[in-house]
Amino acid sequence: MKIKYAIWGALICIADLMLVSCEEKGLLVNSNDTAYLRFANDMTKDTTTVSFKMYNEGEDAEIPIEVSVYGQIQEDDLHFNVSVDAEYTTLPADLYVLPTDCRIRKGLLTDTIYVILKNASMLEKETKILALQVVEANGVKQGDHSYSRAFITVTDRLFKPHWWSVIDAGSESNPGNSVDWFYLGEYSERKYQMFLDELKKDDMVFDGKNKQVLRKYSLRLKNTLKQMNEGKKKEDWEKDEHGNVITVEVAG
Repeated sequence: MKIKYAIWGALICIADLMLVSCEEKGLLVNSNDTAYLRFANDMTKDTTTVSFKMYNEGEDAEIPIEVSVYGQIQEDDLHFNVSVDAEYTTLPADLYVLPTDCRIRKGLLTDTIYVILKNASMLEKETKILALQVVEANGVKQGDHSYSRAFITVTDRLFKPHWWSVIDAGSESNPGNSVDWFYLGEYSERKYQMFLDELKKDDMVFDGKNKQVLRKYSLRLKNTLKQMNEGKKKEDWEKDEHGNVITVEVAG
């Protein structure tokens, strides 16, 4: 019996030492007194990129940012605030609006906050950065370092979106991009602008996630090209900036 209690006591001591060690190293410690918040993306790898070419002229961009909570059982809505990290931010203060009261609703581990971005002539030639961080106050602290900032790059220029280049189709021996293979086909700036024009007709912004939306508006673009090329010789069909005939892969 004494041996049993001795072992149990040793385990408690080890646990206490591990807790102290974690706290000293600044690691996350599970506690009902502290809520550790982290953004969805690893700031060393992922950036939310926004182009105003995706929006109607004069329209502000409302950008969703996911935030997760660790270390606290949520019995009520968790309220917190975010601020700008001046060390990384280059976007002028008059071109963004931060949410005044952020929250993770009761029962959720992840919720969404929204940042408003405004366009300006400088963004036609430059790309600016907005870096967000959680304000540490009232029992709320920043989580893992790699997820402690949310980086948003903002421009009014067209760029190839991540979802049109990520490897998400095929096999290990023959990897590829599903947008290239099954929907829009090979990227060109003019094709992408035409795809965005189809989205704008319905005030739709595509984030690369909903394949049904991708298919619907790929078909729309395919039909638009068919109408534009109708009655023309093939050499006169609509071409991209490289002089190639614009084609869309989607079946239908």
